[in-house]
Amino acid sequence: MMGDNNKNQLQEQKKMILNMIAEGSKSHGEVFDKDDSRYSVDTEEGAQIYASFSDEELLDLLRESAQRLGYSPSQGEVHWILRTYLKTRFKNWPGALRAAGLSRSAGRGGMFLEQTAQKNEEYQHMLDQVRSMAEQLGRIPHPSELPEICRKLKKRYRTWGEVLAAAGVEEAMAVHLQKEENLKDDELRMLQELRALAKRLNRSPLRSEMEQVLRESLLRRFGSWRNVLYQIDLEPVQRITPFVNAPLQRGKGHKRAAHRQELYDCHYRLLKLDPQTAEDLELVRKLMQQLGRPPNRQEVPPEIRKRLQKACGSWSNALFQLGLQENP
Repeated sequence: MMGDNNKNQLQEQKKMILNMIAEGSKSHGEVFDKDDSRYSVDTEEGAQIYASFSDEELLDLLRESAQRLGYSPSQGEVHWILRTYLKTRFKNWPGALRAAGLSRSAGRGGMFLEQTAQKNEEYQHMLDQVRSMAEQLGRIPHPSELPEICRKLKKRYRTWGEVLAAAGVEEAMAVHLQKEENLKDDELRMLQELRALAKRLNRSPLRSEMEQVLRESLLRRFGSWRNVLYQIDLEPVQRITPFVNAPLQRGKGHKRAAHRQELYDCHYRLLKLDPQTAEDLELVRKLMQQLGRPPNRQEVPPEIRKRLQKACGSWSNALFQLGLQENP
């Protein structure tokens, strides 16, 4: 633990650095005092000060520099300490500009702040469209369902997962779950049929497993399959390896892979454990406690592993019943 004196000293040094950064680059060649070199991340003192800055603090300093200049600053237009800290934290200068929401076309020839703000609004509008589609579908949309948006967003994001995170898709889907009240008799009957199917399957049904007319009626009433299941306190089957790492656009001639319907690559809760499965899972739990980590499949007796794989669909889903993840 850092003592109070050291904390106070660190805060004083941090204030001093903030004042230095506020002055900006001293000249085009940027001559600095030798004493300043102790603030480099390569020194123990500098590393401590660097670590005391949060991501947002560093980005705010970069945004303030951009505000003063009226455009995204080039590396030579900010104090060397800020430049070094930003490049250490965000890997490179374009990465820092990107994290700050600034144009990566830096310097006087780059995009002015008004243009950057307009561009950010355009990106936000596209992210809102991704979020809206997820809400309507009740699932994560595939990049191929929004080709024009993906074409534009690839300038800022590398993967579909980054887009989904920026759009807040998971949060949006969770917020729109709502238990409906005062249901009509036919709606209660449809939900009862869904419960009966879930009981037979011993898990949440896939959308494709529901009879088409009944499925479409439920979707019209409750909006999404996730929300349909929510009415009877179930969660949808989750794909273990979804397409969040898919590139935003594939090369020409590359066809989109069809969604697979098999459950081997999925996580889902078993609604009821038979005595043998419950006993086998308890053994795995005890083994995990002994090892201090989830056991590899080779560490579980073969007959137990085979029974669990058959009962749960896969070894990964067997661990999922215990709230565990398979070791990579």
